Amino acid sequence: MKQDAEELGATLKGSFGDEVDVKFVDVSTEALKEYPNIESILPRVRLPLTVINGEPRFHGGISAEVISDALQNIKKEQSN
Repeated sequence: MKQDAEELGATLKGSFGDEVDVKFVDVSTEALKEYPNIESILPRVRLPLTVINGEPRFHGGISAEVISDALQNIKKEQSN
């Protein structure tokens, strides 16, 4: 999954530049403690979990197209 996240990060950086920051968090490590709101929902989601601006958005797979679309919509909303 880490490699998938790295590939996604490269794709999104190509489209959005520094506007996007992709982080891979191994939920089996102490790093998860930094995200208590995510830790609390893990029993109800399928990994991988995509979180955008602190909000869980997608789970069960990684789709650069779906995530890009969501980011485009957020960008449009913020410019209005």
